[in-house]
Amino acid sequence: MDNTALKTSATLPSLWRPLLVTLIICVIAASFFMSQLPIFPNIPDHTVELLISSCITVSALIIVFLIQFGRRHRAELITMTANFEKELSERLQTEANQQQLEKALLQGQKLQAIGTLAGGIAHDFNNLLYAIMGYAEMAQQDSAPDTTLYKNLGKVLTAARRGQDLVARILAFSRRQHQDLKPIHLGEAIEGAMALLKPTIPASVIIHYKPIADDYTILGNQTQLHQVIVNLITNAVDAMDGEGDITVQLDRIGASSPEAHGFSKLNDATHYYKISLMDTGHGMDAATRERIFEPFFTTKEVGRGTGLGLSTVHSIVKEHMGEITVNSTPGSGATFTLYLPEYMENTDGKHSAG
Repeated sequence: MDNTALKTSATLPSLWRPLLVTLIICVIAASFFMSQLPIFPNIPDHTVELLISSCITVSALIIVFLIQFGRRHRAELITMTANFEKELSERLQTEANQQQLEKALLQGQKLQAIGTLAGGIAHDFNNLLYAIMGYAEMAQQDSAPDTTLYKNLGKVLTAARRGQDLVARILAFSRRQHQDLKPIHLGEAIEGAMALLKPTIPASVIIHYKPIADDYTILGNQTQLHQVIVNLITNAVDAMDGEGDITVQLDRIGASSPEAHGFSKLNDATHYYKISLMDTGHGMDAATRERIFEPFFTTKEVGRGTGLGLSTVHSIVKEHMGEITVNSTPGSGATFTLYLPEYMENTDGKHSAG
């Protein structure tokens, strides 16, 4: 709030005192004069009437002025209070957004550092795997197919190939190179990913898909979006122990929506497509939610998860200039929400997101 306005509002009530004193003096003077009329019998009646009416008029004007002044002063105070509350609310919102952006920046730096470290280790590990696979293949060629040694070497090669797959995922996460994004239909990408998953999902898991009627086109990579949906649904199936309901809902929101506040990359587009994936699993506590997108962090038992699924999802969403959030409490399932900018074509033929 302006300090000058505060000082002015503080000095306004001091005007009441001289006005009240003037009004009291007028009333006393009129009463005194009327009480002394018998002493001055020679004063004309019209002069007496004029003096009395003047006192009454002045008193009435002062009363009207005081009433109007009081109302105006009250209105000014109400306006200044409203402006102060608005400014305070905006300042608190700005500070909250700044804290959220700082938190996102720190999380991004942490993910980048872990990814760089993991990439370096993965390269060295990959070289070791090539040597193991090479010697195992040569030893297998020198062995008879029906021997135990041949079968054991086959298991070594199988384990080494799984290690290569893991290394490939680590390298894909650590590089995070900018992908070639093209206009794609978001609904078709979601339906395609669910079609790929259908044969592998238990019959006890029911997926509900709720699309929208609009032509929801985004600028993205079809393969990566398939990976995002597949990872999220697979994660939800594991969280429900293979039994429950999964709801995939698609919405369209404006950039001015309260949901978009505080997101660093959701400020330049006009509209965004919101993908909500809700499950009926066990949910997670606050400590788990804080680390859910960290590489190699997993709550699954040993052998069931690498901890790279959600971190890869996070990286892909960021590459698409979007955001991803998670909302969950223990015993109430989890909701992952993705925000992707709407694809638009400018009048000059150029393409843009949002």
